[in-house]
Parts: sequence; C-alpha cells; structure tokens
Amino acid sequence: MALNVNRAVADPFYRYKMPKLSAKVEGKGNGIKTVITNMFDIAKALERPPMYPTKYFGCELGAQTNFDAKNERYIVNGEHDANKLQDILDGFIKKFVLCKSCENPETQLFVRKSCIKSKCKACGCSFDIDLKHKLSTYIMKNPPKIDVDFSKAEEKNGKKTSGADAVAVNDISHNNSDKGSSNDDDDDDWEPEPVEPNGMLSAGMGKLVLDKDLEKSEEQRLDMLHNFFVKAKDEGRISDAKGQTGLRDEAERLELKQKASLLLANVLFDEKVVADKQISAHRNLLLRFVMNDKKAQRYLLGGIEQVIHKHTDELLSKSAHIIKSLYDSDICEEEVLLAWGEKPSSKYVSKSFAKKIIENAMPVLTWLKEAEVETEDESDDEIAFGNEVKESEFLRQQREQAAKEEQQKAASAAKASNGAAAPADDDEDLDIDDI
Repeated sequence: MALNVNRAVADPFYRYKMPKLSAKVEGKGNGIKTVITNMFDIAKALERPPMYPTKYFGCELGAQTNFDAKNERYIVNGEHDANKLQDILDGFIKKFVLCKSCENPETQLFVRKSCIKSKCKACGCSFDIDLKHKLSTYIMKNPPKIDVDFSKAEEKNGKKTSGADAVAVNDISHNNSDKGSSNDDDDDDWEPEPVEPNGMLSAGMGKLVLDKDLEKSEEQRLDMLHNFFVKAKDEGRISDAKGQTGLRDEAERLELKQKASLLLANVLFDEKVVADKQISAHRNLLLRFVMNDKKAQRYLLGGIEQVIHKHTDELLSKSAHIIKSLYDSDICEEEVLLAWGEKPSSKYVSKSFAKKIIENAMPVLTWLKEAEVETEDESDDEIAFGNEVKESEFLRQQREQAAKEEQQKAASAAKASNGAAAPADDDEDLDIDDI
C-alpha cells in the first residue's frame, strides 16, 4: 500500500509516494526487537539514508538501534507497533525531508561548516536543519553521500566545471570538509533534473514516480506486472535478494503490491508445488509481498486456488498439504486461513470448485481451529491428512499413559486385597509341631 509522503496531504493523486511501514517483532524477553522490514524502500522514497529514520525512531522512543545494510535489516530494540512507528516517521519527514517553503519532499541534505543545510529542488528554497534534535548530531558525524551532477545546469549558464568545484562535490559526498571548494554558494546553482523519457525523475538516492503507466487501466497494469514476473523467473532473478527487491519495486511502482501475490502464485507454482516444496523455497519472495498484509495473503490464496484448478488431477487431493505449507512457512496467518475456509468464493475459480478445495483442506482447517485452545507444544505436533482428522501423537501418548496408570492402580488394589486374606489361610494350615 502506497502512502503520501506528506500524509497531511489527502490528495489521492499526490505524486510523492512511499510504502506503508512494515514491522516484525522478533525475540523474547530482554532480547525482543522490532525489525522494520521495508526501511530500505521507505528511505529510497524519502531520498534519505535508511539509517537516518531508523536512528530517529531510537531517539524518539529512547531505544537502541542497529543497522545491517548488507541484509537490509534495520532494528529498533523493544516491541513497537507498526502504526506507532508510522506516526513517528511523519515527524522525521516533517523535520528532515519536507521543504519549509513548499512542503514538497524534493530536498537534499548536506553538511557544511558545522551546519546541516537542506536545498529544495522544487522551489529553490535553502534552509538550515534544527541542530537541537539528537538525530542532527548523528547526521553531522555521518553526512549523506550526495552524487550531484552540475554539468547540465552549468552548461546552460555557459560555465564549465572547474577542478576545485569537482573536489567540493566529492568533499560533500564523503566527509565534512570545505577544502578545495572555491565557492561556498555552489549549491545555489542546483536545479531539478529534467524528467527522463521513461517518466521517472532522477533525484539523489531514489526516484520520484511520475509514471505514465499509472494512467493505464488496472487490467493493463496487471498484464505488465505478470509479464515482468515471468521474465524475471526466466532470467533467474527471483532467487536473490536484489532480484526480489526489484519485483517488489515494480509492483509498488504500478500500485499493485497487494494483488501481485495472486500473480506470483501463478508464476511460481505448478503441479509439483507439494513434491518440490515450492512454497518454502520461495518463502522470502512471498513475504516481501504479504507480510503483515491480510488482504495480500487473501489474494495469494486466490492464486493458489487458480493453480489447483489448473492442475486439478495432481493438486486437488493435496489441498490440505498446500494450505499447511503456507501456514508452516508463516506466509499466511491462521486468521486469514480460517476466514478463507469459512466461505467459498467465486472470485478466482468457480464457487463449486472453491468449495471442493476447502473440503479437501478441511483436515488442516479443523486442526487450526483446535490449535487455538491447545498448548504451544500440542500445536507443534504433526497432523496426518486423510478422510478425517486423526489424533496427534501427543494426545495418543497421554491416553496410553493414563491407561497404564489405571492398570497399575488396579493391580495394586488386587494385591492389597489378597494380602489381607492371606493370614487367615496361614492360620488354618499352621502345625504346632513346626514351632
């Protein structure tokens, strides 16, 4: 789901978009932490290093933060709700992204002479960032790397880039030094880059979307995205993190991230979805689209229905195994699966066929319902799929243990009874001569 960068703007056609923040809580006790799973994409939309908003969360929440840029993991210690973090992110955007004059997010930060300056490419406004905030100290020590090309603007003005100017740009990019700069006002010549033929506006770290593809109908965009997924699979780009990020970015660009999971099911899975464990093999890719998004998970189940329909002979009888795999891989939440099983839908396949799928998946759906009142150990027991739900191994062992204890009690009672009667028999057989 794409949000307006400036959420105070309610215009649905507002061109500056960012993905909705997604957070996942990991660990327990003192080791609990919140991983912002799409921080890299949010930072890309804001044209800021992902460490900045993550550090801002730590400053506002009084929590420690950790970064693992290589694996795109940005962590805030403690348990934090995604909606709360989204509200805090609005504060970061207001203080460190939006222009104070036009309130557009087309600003660029750079550190110079112990100040953090912000330059707006939209209106040309230049202003200083408040140094009182704790994040400002971090930015001063870790200035943003800026890749600025002055050549186009200077060619228009009849200028040539001097060696000193080139050094100045490099200094801004890699350290907080003014050595080699012959003019402290070079940033006043910055101009917005022209829109490229593909409809994308290049700007620093990210790209501001001005895409003509969004003017197309949803059906046309779905066809485009489906072809993009098929091509990515043929080229082997669905296995690595970079390729998976590219698939998600394209879905977000076309504003189809939720429905993309339906297309992915049709592209990734075939009649060997169970035999080859295709769901667990593509878990990371699927989670990029459906994590913490129940609607996207429902679209994925619709795609699963279509795959089963396409390979009815091979997969209909294995519906329970497919649904169990989605649950075991944490791709679909229990609540979503149970809601799916309560009411067959004719949205993706015929209603009668959807009903058949649910009937075949009923063992695992029944198991999920019972697992709500079982202990965590009981819920981990394996389930056997057949014509009816069989008892778990745990319950069988409990029943056998109870029967064994009953037998032992009965044996003890019988022995005690025999022992009480024995002395009377002994007295009858007692011979005085034997004393």
